[in-house]
Amino acid sequence: MLKIIKSRIVIFIIAIGLSYLLPVVYQDLIGFFLILSIGVIHGANDLLIIQKYTRKDSRKSQISFFLYYLSMVFLGLIFFYLFPSIGLLSFILISVYHFGEQHWEANTKDSNHIKVNKIYPIILHGLIFFVIVFVNNISIVNDVLDSFNVLPLDITILKTLLFILILFYIITLSLKKYRIYILGEILFFILLYLLTFNSSLIYGFSIYFIFFHSILSIKDQVKYIYGNDNLKYIKKYIITALPYFSLAIFFLGVFYWFIDIKSYNILPIIFVFLAAITFPHVIVIEKMYSSMK
Repeated sequence: MLKIIKSRIVIFIIAIGLSYLLPVVYQDLIGFFLILSIGVIHGANDLLIIQKYTRKDSRKSQISFFLYYLSMVFLGLIFFYLFPSIGLLSFILISVYHFGEQHWEANTKDSNHIKVNKIYPIILHGLIFFVIVFVNNISIVNDVLDSFNVLPLDITILKTLLFILILFYIITLSLKKYRIYILGEILFFILLYLLTFNSSLIYGFSIYFIFFHSILSIKDQVKYIYGNDNLKYIKKYIITALPYFSLAIFFLGVFYWFIDIKSYNILPIIFVFLAAITFPHVIVIEKMYSSMK
């Protein structure tokens, strides 16, 4: 537990330091690069995970899984096109659970508390993360919401909500079964607040998404697929992911090419892209963790 807290502190300090040194344009470039590389790769081997927990690895099964997965991605895109506001809300709610789940899997990985029902800490963690990001990037967030025909958020209501969520989180973590995590979680969100307060939306989001979600998820996936998460198997994981990663980037490029960028901000396009590949990914990872217990 102490080891993961130390690693989080180091990552936050470096990221916060860079946010003071780099102009916003360079922060965004780093953020987009991280999201479109490691962020996309961490969901590019879902088919291997499906094969693992279904125990079906025939060529016919692989093709069926691929077509099924691809159809879910396209259905996500169509859903966003037809119902943009509902699509965005669905993406945020699913991400709340997905991010919280990965965070608490990391927290309890080497603990005898691993079998504890973590649903409340999971949801509260995810909600606090998004509210902090929204509070510290309110104008840009409202611009993105406007592109999805969603009413703007009120900063006062958000700050009140943040206070209530943190209060509930502290109360939840004060219970005996969670008490060993309380100081680490408080420190985590203090550092997250400092990071997002001074950084751009994309940079702050990417630091969390990559270093506190995607990389941890990749390690868990590698161990699940190959039985070991050493460097040899991580390399194998990345090599296997490259075709699917390339396909995802290709579709993003096509989507970008056919959208009139003069009338659309790049952020909504990135969020739609992430949402489309997130919907099936969350289901796969949830089944993976369920089969590991």
